[in-house]
Amino acid sequence: MIKKCIILLLVALMTAPMGLAGSVHDDDDKNRVEQRGIRRLHPERERAKAIKKLQEQLSRRADPNADPWDTSDEVWGTVDLPPQAVADSAAVTGHRIPSTSKSASEQAIVDDLINTDYSIKEYGVGLRRMTWHDEPVTRTIDELLPFVTIDAAGDCLSRYVSRDKTSNEVFFAFAFEDSVAGPLRLCVHYCADDPLNFDQLTFNIDGFDYVFYPADPQRGETGTGLYWEMSDDVLRPGYKDLVYALAHSHWIVLKLVSEKGFSHVKMLTDGQRDDFANVLALYRLLGGAI
Repeated sequence: MIKKCIILLLVALMTAPMGLAGSVHDDDDKNRVEQRGIRRLHPERERAKAIKKLQEQLSRRADPNADPWDTSDEVWGTVDLPPQAVADSAAVTGHRIPSTSKSASEQAIVDDLINTDYSIKEYGVGLRRMTWHDEPVTRTIDELLPFVTIDAAGDCLSRYVSRDKTSNEVFFAFAFEDSVAGPLRLCVHYCADDPLNFDQLTFNIDGFDYVFYPADPQRGETGTGLYWEMSDDVLRPGYKDLVYALAHSHWIVLKLVSEKGFSHVKMLTDGQRDDFANVLALYRLLGGAI
């Protein structure tokens, strides 16, 4: 009897470390689960990464005579998108626990457990290029009116936009006469101490490029050493994806591309993104269509 008790005690002592090791492993897995899978549920953090990357690119420009906004020779304003599925650890495959004491059925169960992929899959949010959706407008005209104004030219646009020639702006606008909404337009204002002569707009929206070609940009000088450039274009059906993306974005980087190869890059503010959403919603509520 004493011998049997000693044997049982030795068996218990030998198996205890295995149980403890297993519990630590489980806790580690739990910690990894709790620490992962949260970052990409907040796309606004991708915008912060884009801002940081853009700042790093600009800070590397040592030539004081170079255009500080010219990033034509490198990838600009983008983030490294995560893969659609990421494994925490590689699946353990091809291993077999040798044992002469297990039956064939028992060994098959063990092999199945070992060869199962227990890696945690993580799926990104907002990784697809946005396309137009005819979704209903959830806000009312009364809710949107405080954010817009009608200027002297009869255009409805954000009340926070300046149409002065010395401003730098990008915004939606549409004519509004006799309770009828005219075509939705994309307007861009650029002013600096050097002319740019832009003829292309490239919007990097949540990591995807949308290219727009203004038809007839206007240019001039203020008389105070500044050069201004403006474009005002009707948004045709071919640009519906761009319209939707501007109004539903988490972050936007705009590149004004010059016909001479120069460029001006600007990260749009949260207020400018809100202006796109508000004006588009009001435009649709007033019967406007693209």
